[in-house]
Amino acid sequence: MYLSKFHLNLRNVMARKCLADCQIMHRSIQRLFHCSRDESGTLYRMDTKRLNLYVWSKLAPDLTDIPEGMELMGVKNLAGLEESFQAGRCYQFDLLAAPTKKVPRTNGNSQRRYLKTATERLAWLQRKGQQYGFRILHVEEGKEETTSGTHDEMHGGRMTDTAVLFQGVLQITQKELFCECWQNGLGPGKSYGRGMLLLKNA
Repeated sequence: MYLSKFHLNLRNVMARKCLADCQIMHRSIQRLFHCSRDESGTLYRMDTKRLNLYVWSKLAPDLTDIPEGMELMGVKNLAGLEESFQAGRCYQFDLLAAPTKKVPRTNGNSQRRYLKTATERLAWLQRKGQQYGFRILHVEEGKEETTSGTHDEMHGGRMTDTAVLFQGVLQITQKELFCECWQNGLGPGKSYGRGMLLLKNA
């Protein structure tokens, strides 16, 4: 697993486009891997205050093809870090996630809807913990964040995506399930900067 850090230079037109359109950001990041997001295992998180971009991936990025407007600040190989994960161990966590539920449509398909209340969103996070081997000891909900982008017309054209910041303390209950969550992210919207679980020793 690799964690890469880039700084976005706002003097560059492409960097400004990435910040304005999550689809352009997604495509620019995938240029580093020359494959699909599923193949590279890519997650990312944008620090809009410092203009730093954190990219998490199963594959090493191709540093000979860094997208225009992105300045490399470093790459860490975190292979083996999951060996430190043990049941009972606690971590501070920071997670920008999109808590949603599936709502059926009249045509038989379903659509994801963002959960409107803090109570629903907390219940969603607790269910994810049960699914992925951790429990929430403490959590605070921060600001919501909405991003927008443009699909091609076949996929609906203009789109928006809403997420909320969770910060708190979790405890690992099942190592294997937790490793899966840490590696692959949590919830929908992973192509648009959602689901990357940031950890710090509690």
